[in-house]
Amino acid sequence: MSNWENFITTVTGTTVPNNPDEQSRVLTCAKDGYKKLDWLRICRIPLRVSIRDITIFGSDSGDFPGHYWVEIIHGDENNIDAHIQKARSAKQTEKEIIKLGNVKSANGFRESYGWYPTNFPIKITIEQTAYSYATVEATGIKKIEFFKQEGIVNGASNSRIGEDANEYHDHTTKREAGRKTMYNNLSKYAFDPHQYQRFKEEDINMISNPYLPPGDTRTKETIIQQIRDFASTFHSRHSAIWSWYNDSYDEVNCHTFLFLLLGKLGLADVIIRDNKDTHFTKYLAALEKSKKADKTRKDLLTNLKNLSLKIPRGYY
Repeated sequence: MSNWENFITTVTGTTVPNNPDEQSRVLTCAKDGYKKLDWLRICRIPLRVSIRDITIFGSDSGDFPGHYWVEIIHGDENNIDAHIQKARSAKQTEKEIIKLGNVKSANGFRESYGWYPTNFPIKITIEQTAYSYATVEATGIKKIEFFKQEGIVNGASNSRIGEDANEYHDHTTKREAGRKTMYNNLSKYAFDPHQYQRFKEEDINMISNPYLPPGDTRTKETIIQQIRDFASTFHSRHSAIWSWYNDSYDEVNCHTFLFLLLGKLGLADVIIRDNKDTHFTKYLAALEKSKKADKTRKDLLTNLKNLSLKIPRGYY
């Protein structure tokens, strides 16, 4: 059990059913000029912090600590190198498997991207801001103003990798660290630690496929490369920090990473169209209200909202 789970009592919210038999499809469906990208999945577990089944902050349909990430479905993701399969059968530790080297296949890991703090436990820092106050008596801490930590794509920090090193892990097990680069020491694909949850999708509260708007002629290969470029440069172009400020204008975490990614790529999202994402609604409202808000973030999220609202009703 992670330190996050030990931090506070949580309640799992309602989930959206998905068909696991279709999770490896690589299709693009076109409807009246809108193209549904079935090979690209947006996965959401909204944050919910609760005490005695009462939501203190976050979404009633969420969980703690929550996470947002994006998945790219490849036809070869289930291929496993023979020597890796042999080591897994022997239940070797991750450290032992890494030493084998010679990684050529996906080894079951789905390419995916999300934004994480580098270390656990998160340091709690006190700061007076308009949007970041919450009272959580059960923790013995009177005020949680915000969480702030150095950030990294896919939680691929040395400290997180060290947490996994002496345990058995494969693509179906829960882990602390993913990998942020292609052809890393576990897989040919970069991957978010949460990608394992495709094997237990009942725990993912919301799953959707984005839409490409009419007139957009980008190919699948182009979009995939744009996602990789966004993830690899997020630290330098957007933020080197992971932070949570209760949906304040100045936070940067997994859900703001996802919103900025969709906005940057010009993709539309039915969850945003249907106003089902509390984090998006609160974060955009905070950006619009604050004079200190980053203009690029505000513009990207505004464009994402406007583009999503144009998806015709009946498209899911």
